[in-house]
Amino acid sequence: MKKTLLTLLFAVAGATVLQAQHFAYRADFSFFFDNLENSVPWEPTRTYLAAALRPEVGVVFDKHHSFMVGANLIQNMGDSARLTQTDIIAYYRYRSRNFNGFAGALPRDYSIAHYPNSFFRDDLYFYRPVIQGVLLQYLNRKKTGYVEFFLDWYGLNNELRIDEFMLCASTEYAFLDRLLLIGANGQLTHYKNDYKLQDSYLLERAYYNLYVGTDLTSVLPALQEARISFGLLSSMEHKRVLDTETSWRHAPGAQLDIAFRWKGLGLSNSFYFGDKQHFYYQQYGGDLYWGSPFYQSGRYNRTDISYLWKNRFFRIKADMAFHYDGRKLSTQQLLTLGVRLHQMLVRGRAVHID
Repeated sequence: MKKTLLTLLFAVAGATVLQAQHFAYRADFSFFFDNLENSVPWEPTRTYLAAALRPEVGVVFDKHHSFMVGANLIQNMGDSARLTQTDIIAYYRYRSRNFNGFAGALPRDYSIAHYPNSFFRDDLYFYRPVIQGVLLQYLNRKKTGYVEFFLDWYGLNNELRIDEFMLCASTEYAFLDRLLLIGANGQLTHYKNDYKLQDSYLLERAYYNLYVGTDLTSVLPALQEARISFGLLSSMEHKRVLDTETSWRHAPGAQLDIAFRWKGLGLSNSFYFGDKQHFYYQQYGGDLYWGSPFYQSGRYNRTDISYLWKNRFFRIKADMAFHYDGRKLSTQQLLTLGVRLHQMLVRGRAVHID
């Protein structure tokens, strides 16, 4: 009798689950152009021209739970017939009114935070599109503040005793109809790989950004963006050789950010002044340092003139950036195109994930 009852209960539960489940899909295409000129000695002059396709399929249960699998496929223009880069995507997501939680290998564009360029440079979002670990987000009910945390474990080899991971946290809260903004960003990178470091086996870096600012769109409604912020932008890093630790190198600094956008046309400027950051960049390069190499100069100004157009299906942004390190001017041209293919597909019982 008990076995029969249990069998019946499992059958009812299974039927309920099947009825509550929906097939889900998400598909995005992106095109990326990035041309940097006159950037020596901070970074070699280079050009990136690539396309990416990211298909995902999965299941949604009870509107709150979903599981997705897919891949991010990157092809550099002019490369061989084989794909340049393939990143596996497989993640679980819990979604509620104020909380988002992800676990697995998930697309980086789920992040809602705005990290400074000293943390992440422009091309990183295209060529490092997957967070491997955990992403947690909280948004308050008034939508005036958020907290985000993620762990990205991007290097692991137990046989060689290699582990490389990053912890990031971000928060921002708005007051007085967004006329007052208070925020912070933090990043800790643990890089334990003596095969790449060569002269040591561990390099640890910590970046922190504390700022206050204002959003003037409430008093200037014609503008799509009107934001000014100022705050600390600093870092620390040190190496470890066997059991001997070097002292932490501190690089205190500050940054002023201004951004305005009207009918798609944008003008922004970031001015950093302080100690030189990314101390070992010239030794290890951009594979280890994910931030903009211009912060090595210690006094750095970036001005962007851009145009952004988007609708339900497309997002196109053209950007002309000017980098000035106090001695010479470097230029950068950027073009990004994003197509939300899943918005174009006909939906029946299936749902698309945003």
